[in-house]
Amino acid sequence: MDIQSTRQLLNKGSVVACAGILHGVQSPEGDLIPCERLGPGIIEGSASDGRMLIRWTTAGFSSLLEPGDIRTLGLDARLVVIHKCDKDGQIKLLRHKVVTGVGFSHNWTVELRPGNVIRVQRWDGHAWTFTKNPIFMRITTPAWSAPPDDDDAEALTAAELSLFK
Repeated sequence: MDIQSTRQLLNKGSVVACAGILHGVQSPEGDLIPCERLGPGIIEGSASDGRMLIRWTTAGFSSLLEPGDIRTLGLDARLVVIHKCDKDGQIKLLRHKVVTGVGFSHNWTVELRPGNVIRVQRWDGHAWTFTKNPIFMRITTPAWSAPPDDDDAEALTAAELSLFK
């Protein structure tokens, strides 16, 4: 695929990884982090010179890269990042899932909070809160006054994905 075709696939919110030619990415501290330790990335935007701003989920930092240094994980690839929050408010990355073919329109962050609370946040800031039934390992939904819309259904699905490794 040529650079122009690649650039057309790389939009804000696209899920990406390092291209095969790249060995690592420089962290803000100056260390070279190997690609396999970065985790999948999300395109946060682009600079005026054409480089892409990528947020690396596992490494926990953003960097600017040339479009030829990254590859898309698919047009329909979306990322679900799952954090565990303890009672003191400390947040720890548990895992991430790149999902394709499920019809997601957005990338999601899921926080597993104390008291069986699950907070689901879309990457644009919208959020939903659910509870988990610990016996049946199922999500309890709020009493929606109308049938849930597509965004509600997608948030619920992201929450359910967090329950399974």
